Amino acid sequence: MGLIFSQFLGSAEPEPPPSVVLVPPLLERERKGRSRFAKSSYDRLFGKPQLAQLFGDYLSSDIRAVIHFAPPEDQRINVTAKLGVPRPGAYAAGSPAKPPVAGGSLTLRWEPSPDMPYTFFDVKARTRGASSAAAVRGCLFDPRSNLAVWAEMPVVATNANGSPAASPGAGLRLGAKYSSPGLSLGAVVNPAQATLSHAFVVGRVGGLLLGAQTAPMLQLDSLCAGGGLLDRPAWATAVRQCQLATSYAVAYQPTPGAGTYGGRFTAAVELVRDSELSISFLHHQAVQRRVRNPFESSDVVGITNYLNFGFRMVSDLAGRQGSQMQLAAQWQANKNVMVKGHVSLQGVAVAGVIKSWWQPSFTLAGAAAFDFATGRTRYGLTAAVETFKNIRYERSAAAQKMSGARITQRHVASEEDVAYAEGRGLLVPLDEVDNPAVLGQQPAGGDDYL
Repeated sequence: MGLIFSQFLGSAEPEPPPSVVLVPPLLERERKGRSRFAKSSYDRLFGKPQLAQLFGDYLSSDIRAVIHFAPPEDQRINVTAKLGVPRPGAYAAGSPAKPPVAGGSLTLRWEPSPDMPYTFFDVKARTRGASSAAAVRGCLFDPRSNLAVWAEMPVVATNANGSPAASPGAGLRLGAKYSSPGLSLGAVVNPAQATLSHAFVVGRVGGLLLGAQTAPMLQLDSLCAGGGLLDRPAWATAVRQCQLATSYAVAYQPTPGAGTYGGRFTAAVELVRDSELSISFLHHQAVQRRVRNPFESSDVVGITNYLNFGFRMVSDLAGRQGSQMQLAAQWQANKNVMVKGHVSLQGVAVAGVIKSWWQPSFTLAGAAAFDFATGRTRYGLTAAVETFKNIRYERSAAAQKMSGARITQRHVASEEDVAYAEGRGLLVPLDEVDNPAVLGQQPAGGDDYL
């Protein structure tokens, strides 16, 4: 009787699989943030790296090649090589723009712990035309004390004519930095020349970000000359020198869950040495749309898209160069395709990017740029090869564990997801659009430090 009952249950049709929403990885992995504890916090905040990436990546009118390789046998070692070659005929003779020269760089990096990339040692060599340089750098970050110290020393340096530059020891730089989610301050000095290269301080109060940085190349031994440490004229001169070389910035950057709607944005204003005023806005948004792809299975009801929009206006307060304005937008439609465009007072550029997630992965981008002044159109090509490491999804760490380590993630569709696929309602409920687990990654390690 039990056998008959079990056979009857087994003959029932299996339940259909739950509806899912695709969550592709971001095409860019922001590897530049790995070295941020060996750099000024002022230079990496206020949306600066993100704007530089939005306005520049893949839009060049040159031929560029990039290789980023981390051997699977030992993830502590990785190498990055970049090569830029001006396209023949891209710049006509007599053009007001100076023709660029070929250049490249190679970085060999060692990280004791792959889960903590902020402590590292690397060797970097670069060449541009006839000039070349190489330097070694080491950084030690202690997450318990929030302190980081680093040193950078050039080992090879030649001028454009091939002659040796200054001795390597003269270029040694030592830096120290304290960083936390609310405050970051530090300084860099040149011991051989007894100079203060630059100093910075950055603080966060809620969604408000404030910062200042000075780069005075101040002679520290001059403060002790004459009247010693209490020599008031020397200190007054030093303070004035620092003031003339100081930049100030303020930004509004609300954290996810603090009233944002549909994405994350940064609105920033910067005064550069009393001579330049910069206003910028950057918006990143993760949105979901219905799938219109016959190659997807029937249980897929939506896919996440990533949109970036940026604006920057730079005014020369001295009135010598006038104002510069830039607008850029970027759309990643799925895990393989991204398009972006950039327009400024000088010209307009568009680019299309295709990425294959094989092992290793390949990226190919083509760009076209039109110059308003000359009326000429230039074309560029970028090719990149890289191995998988730290693939980023626009999902939380918990959501990543649920779906495993597949290249395209899936999460079970909610009632709102199914409703959206049927043309009814929103894909994400309104009370979840500012949830960090939906819009972005949870910070880990020192990622949330300034």
